[in-house]
Amino acid sequence: MKTKKILFLCFSAVALLLGSCKTEDPTATGVTLDQVTLSVGAGETGTLVATIQPKGAAGTVAWSTSNSAVATVADGVVTGVAKGTANIVATVGSFTATCAVTVTESTNFTASLTGTEYYPIIMDGVTAAALGSKIKGDFRPDEATKFLYVWDNTYSAGTATGPNFYGEVEGWVSLIVGSVGWSGAGFNSADAALNDKLAAITANPDKYYLHIGIKSKDNAVHLFGLDGQSNVKFAIGATGFNDNGVITPSLGDFTRDGEWHEIEIPMATLKTNGLLYSVGMGTKNILWFLSGGVAGRTLDLDAVFIYKKQ
Repeated sequence: MKTKKILFLCFSAVALLLGSCKTEDPTATGVTLDQVTLSVGAGETGTLVATIQPKGAAGTVAWSTSNSAVATVADGVVTGVAKGTANIVATVGSFTATCAVTVTESTNFTASLTGTEYYPIIMDGVTAAALGSKIKGDFRPDEATKFLYVWDNTYSAGTATGPNFYGEVEGWVSLIVGSVGWSGAGFNSADAALNDKLAAITANPDKYYLHIGIKSKDNAVHLFGLDGQSNVKFAIGATGFNDNGVITPSLGDFTRDGEWHEIEIPMATLKTNGLLYSVGMGTKNILWFLSGGVAGRTLDLDAVFIYKKQ
């Protein structure tokens, strides 16, 4: 009996010793991505998988993008926003891994109709009717409190016939630059209660986007602006917009083939760049644009709205 007791005590001591030896997780020495290049369409997604080195090392992966106007990322899911390139970076401590992302133009225009909230500025009646209660604020001209103004006759009317952005046989905004040396137009809303609804976008901009349907056959760079309590402007084109020596950077471009293309700009980017919507803004130019002073340049716009993606 004494021998058994001694053996039992020995085994208990060994078990206690082994149980107290805890293996610590190895220290992270790097991070890798399963893809170093990725191509997605605008409005489409792709997934990146980050692996912390060595195997079993503990750490938290932080994701970032070099250009949120082109691509965004959340937990490794990359969403294409507009045509262009961006670097998606995974960071663990002081270690990083990068994926070069190319975003191509989307051909699935109906994807822009699957959101949950809409604030149309230019939209045909058929599409608006289909959206129904998803429209939370309608900024389309009604010739009562909402208007499209062409400044000093700087644009003339173009031809808006044939299928529009969504394939409907309805018109759109078609403008041709005149010969006075500059151009400008804007959608103005004097409906203060309606304008106040935009404050919700600034308060939580992450899932909201400015959608622009556009087409042209020339290489013009256009300047766009949105007015709120504080305003923002941006260019659409291959370069920035030169306004008497002041260069406004471009946030997107499109193929100049006379066909419809779409550009989507995160409202979070516009907020970062200075846009502020707030209650009590009063009368505002909800959207305005310039196309330079070269006579004959065209600007065809359709399906211009702010919307919240699912």
